[in-house]
Amino acid sequence: MSDTPEAEDTAQLPSRLIGETVYVLFLSAPRVVAEGIRAWLEAARIPVFLETPFTQFGVGDFYMGTYTGDVTLWVPYHLYDEAEMVLERDNQGEET
Repeated sequence: MSDTPEAEDTAQLPSRLIGETVYVLFLSAPRVVAEGIRAWLEAARIPVFLETPFTQFGVGDFYMGTYTGDVTLWVPYHLYDEAEMVLERDNQGEET
């Protein structure tokens, strides 16, 4: 880790080991929004792990139907800053 403010902010995020890679929490949002962001990130070659409240129980969407509530997106720690740049770039020009 470096001494930059961004690195310090990233270090405060919840993290977990998925496979052999440390992932950090990127965002929590309704499924429809999260799927769009996931597509942007994956198009930029950033792997994304999408988690529903049922993931921890080993229940996939194929058992529950399509869950549309809040989900979380996790990205590899070393790609977090790049993921933020992708999201910022893709949101430019949108009206709030």
